[in-house]
Amino acid sequence: MEDYKAFLRKFREKNLKKRKVRDKNKPIAVWIQDDIYRDFTIGKSLTIILRTEGCFYAKEGGCLMCSYLMDSSPEKITSENIINQFNYAIEKYKEKLKDLKDFSVKIFTSGSFLDDREVHREAREYIFKKLSEFENLKEVAIESRPEFITEEKLNEIRKYLNINVEIGVGIESLNEEIRNYAINKGITNEQIIKVIELAKNYDIGIKAYLLIKPPFITEKDAIKDAIQSANECIKLGCSRISFCPTTIHKGSLIEYFWNKNQYRPPFLWSIIEILKNIKKENKNALIMCDTSGVGSERGAHNIYGCKCNKIIKERLERFTLTQDIDVLNVECECKKLWEAYLEVESKNIVPLGDERKIFSLN
Repeated sequence: MEDYKAFLRKFREKNLKKRKVRDKNKPIAVWIQDDIYRDFTIGKSLTIILRTEGCFYAKEGGCLMCSYLMDSSPEKITSENIINQFNYAIEKYKEKLKDLKDFSVKIFTSGSFLDDREVHREAREYIFKKLSEFENLKEVAIESRPEFITEEKLNEIRKYLNINVEIGVGIESLNEEIRNYAINKGITNEQIIKVIELAKNYDIGIKAYLLIKPPFITEKDAIKDAIQSANECIKLGCSRISFCPTTIHKGSLIEYFWNKNQYRPPFLWSIIEILKNIKKENKNALIMCDTSGVGSERGAHNIYGCKCNKIIKERLERFTLTQDIDVLNVECECKKLWEAYLEVESKNIVPLGDERKIFSLN
C-alpha cells in the first residue's frame, strides 16, 4: 500500500509542475444559472470557484479521477487574495442579484472551503458576513472533506448565516473498498456518518457527491454501487444526492488508464437507470446529476457522436431542475449496444474500455 501511495504522490508531483501562475485576485470562474433549492423551488444560483493553493489531500496523491488541483495556484494565496476574489465575483453580478426575488450562492475551491490552509478563517468570516447582508439570499453551499467539518467550523457558519446552508462532501461511494482502493479517497464511513449527524445539530445539510463509475469496476457494478450508495445516503439523512458521472480530467490517473483503453466513462443509459431507480424509490429526495463533459469523448456518453447524447444531456439537466422522472424516458437504437457491453464486460476478467474497439465499430 505504501508503494501505491508513493506512486500516486510522484504521479501528482509530475503534473503539478505544469501549473501556471494566474491572477491571484480573480476567481477561477463565476457564473449565474438556474438551480433548485432544498425546498424544491427553482431559482438562480451564483457559483464562485475561488483560486486557492489547492486540496492538500490531492498534493499527497489524492483521488484518482480528480485533477482540480491543476486549477490551484502554485504561489501562496493570502486571505486578502481570497477576499479580493470574492469581492470581484459579487461586484460582477451585484446588479443582477439585487433584481432577484431570491438566489443561492455556491462557493467552491477545488478543495475544502473549511480547510484553514486553503481558506483562512479571516477570509471565511469576511465572506459569511458579506453574504449575511443580502436580504434576498436564500441558500449558501460550500464543499469540504469531512475531516474539516467540526463543531468549531459549523459554529463559525451559524454565527453569520441563519438561512439554509449545505456542505457538499465527496462521499463517492458508501462501499469503503471502492472508495479507498478504486478512488483513493482516504475517508471512512465512520467519518461520513459522524459529520452527517453533527451537521443535523446545526440544521446544516450534507450534499452527498456520488461518483458514477469509479475505475477498476465494471459498468454493471458501477450502476449497482451508485444505487446502493444513494439509498444509504438518503437513509442517513443527506439533504440531497448529487451524482457525478466520471469525466476524464487531464493529469489524473484515470486519464492514464483511459489513454490505454483500460477505462471508459459511463454510458448515459447507465445514468438514466440509476436516476430512475433512486427517484422511484425515494420520491421526496432531492436528486441531481452533474452534466459537465456529458456527450463528449472524455465525459459520460453513449455511442460517441450519436444524436441521443445531446438529447439525454438536456433531459438530465431538466430532471435536476424539475425532479420529474418522466423526462428520463428516452429511447435510441444504441441502447442495444449498451446492453451488449454490460454482458460482454461481465464475462471479462477486467473492466473494458472503448466499445468502438471492443466491437470493431471503427
